[in-house]
Amino acid sequence: MRRTEGEHVREKRTARWAGAVRPARLRDGPWAVRWLVAVRASVAAALAWQLCSSVWGTPRPAPAVVAALLVVHPTVFRSCTAGLQYAAGCSLGALIALPAAVLVGPTWLSMSAVLLLSLLAAGHERLGAHGLHVPITAVFVLLLGPSHAREIGPHLLQIGVGISVAVLFNALLPPPLRLRAAETALDRLRAELAGVLDGVADAVRKARHPDDVLDPDWRDRLAELTAQARSALGQAHESLRWNVRAPNRHTVWHLDQRVLESLERVAHDAEAVVAALDDLAAQRPAAVAPDPYGTARTDAWDQEFRAGYGRLLTCLALCVRGCRGGSPHPVLPATRRVWRELAERCGDRHDSLDARLAECRLLMLLDRSLQHVAGGRHRTARAPRSRTATAELTVVAGETREETHAQADARHR
Repeated sequence: MRRTEGEHVREKRTARWAGAVRPARLRDGPWAVRWLVAVRASVAAALAWQLCSSVWGTPRPAPAVVAALLVVHPTVFRSCTAGLQYAAGCSLGALIALPAAVLVGPTWLSMSAVLLLSLLAAGHERLGAHGLHVPITAVFVLLLGPSHAREIGPHLLQIGVGISVAVLFNALLPPPLRLRAAETALDRLRAELAGVLDGVADAVRKARHPDDVLDPDWRDRLAELTAQARSALGQAHESLRWNVRAPNRHTVWHLDQRVLESLERVAHDAEAVVAALDDLAAQRPAAVAPDPYGTARTDAWDQEFRAGYGRLLTCLALCVRGCRGGSPHPVLPATRRVWRELAERCGDRHDSLDARLAECRLLMLLDRSLQHVAGGRHRTARAPRSRTATAELTVVAGETREETHAQADARHR
């Protein structure tokens, strides 16, 4: 079975990233996180049990163990938040049920009133998922009754010990920062988006539809990689908060967040470019109609516009590969000058209005993408008088993709 061109490109791109992504998956994958949380939770629960047994002589401090297990999380920030929510939920439930437990005891009327108040309190957004412990603690306190009301204090004390041990254990032995997974997710998104732009550029030059060159599911794959990068960046941001390992890495989050936003905007613009190419093909059906020999027949201006626009898309792909939060790619100033030359040529044309509007829309979408990879600002440098912008762009864009990627990685490190 003959493979399509898009499948061949996808296999090359997958093989290229397989070796680089596999170590990061082993270190920051879901199983590594589960093992880390399981080990920490087990040790914290054992410490809480031993502390309650040795200090207060409690034979079976189950509340301390349960609290330690529920509070340990992959990050320090989430552990502290869960500890505060768990303590607030249990304390609030005990306060709601304590008057009824001391004065009345467990009856159907007192149980109904306690459940009503505790369920209303459990819905507060600040309690989060631990709001469920408000009615659970309230029912437990109410069932103790007046004769066993003295057991409420030791029970809450054991819960406090378990929470304190879990939070201190995670704070004093902080979990690792989850930055490598975020950087890997951004690299995958950059590579995929640059490959899509290269495919669209190839389709423009050959007067073909981009879906014939790319994979049919390239839009879904871009959306999936964007969602994965956003999730990985959120986890990296959370691992930085209240972590003693994080003081020197706060800037990484801000840079990566801006990079993700830029790449996401360029991905939306790429989809809009494909739609605009359909509009241009509809306005010039004769320019892209195949002749009897199977080749596309184009007029002079359409061929010139497609060649220039394809060159600009290729340079935009280079800029996407180098979009890492620092200085923009060196090809960007020359790309802007060539874009301006092509826009001037397009403005001087006396073609049909609909065709000119389609070309102007394509140029505006590309200009917006160039602003995204430049950080939202025009970064135009003056060109030497001895070289035209097109010649300079050809020289800069003539670098191989592997060399450009290696230089960008070196600057990032």
